[in-house]
Amino acid sequence: MSLKFLKTIEASLKRVTRLIALLAIPALIALALHWHSAPVRAADTSPGLSSPGGLVTKGRDILVIDGDTIMIAGQVVDIAGMDAPELGQQCLHNGSFWDCGMSSAMQLRKYFAMAPFDVHCWPGDQARAGKADGFPVVECGIGERDVAAAMISDGEAFPIAGYSHRYDRLSQDAGNARIGIHGGDLIAPADWRKGDRLDGENARCLFVDDGNGNYLSTLDPRFSQYESKDLKKICSDEEAREMNLQYRAPAP
Repeated sequence: MSLKFLKTIEASLKRVTRLIALLAIPALIALALHWHSAPVRAADTSPGLSSPGGLVTKGRDILVIDGDTIMIAGQVVDIAGMDAPELGQQCLHNGSFWDCGMSSAMQLRKYFAMAPFDVHCWPGDQARAGKADGFPVVECGIGERDVAAAMISDGEAFPIAGYSHRYDRLSQDAGNARIGIHGGDLIAPADWRKGDRLDGENARCLFVDDGNGNYLSTLDPRFSQYESKDLKKICSDEEAREMNLQYRAPAP
């Protein structure tokens, strides 16, 4: 076998190797994007979930209660793996207060309202969800987009510690870029629910007890019917649950 022939084979192998590498790059990028966006899909079940196999509906039919709580297919659930600022919570940015809790809720509503596909929510990992009351938690996807991952990446929510290392990395990236809630000062949502406030914060309680064992969020169109009445104001969805209130079901 001549030296020239061996060199020709070697050159051909190098070209094939380079071609394989070039073809592999897009595939790896696509895989990384899918991994970045696909829901976690915990294998656990969530107690109290009416459909253990998951809940499905059109995005426009989802009622957003606050930045991490929704009503889907008639059931109120928390989106697992994240904790958003409370609805009436304010954050401090460049010396000015802004309604970061309302911003998170409106961003979540935007995701669902503009969803090009059905929204699927699967049972989340209750053991890692950080919900002491055992309230149903779900992981939601719009097509292949993970809603919790999107909220965390956009600086609209914090990850629940230990739920997903991917969520932790997304939050770190958002923090490094000072996106959304990472761009200023705020009280951690869990501490805000305990009553802690920033100095000068004009915190508002944006849920109302309807006096009949139910509560409503200010994002609900029916809220205005009760706002002017002399009814108890509630500061968070979690507080309403502690009062054994149920979210007021939509009219049939």
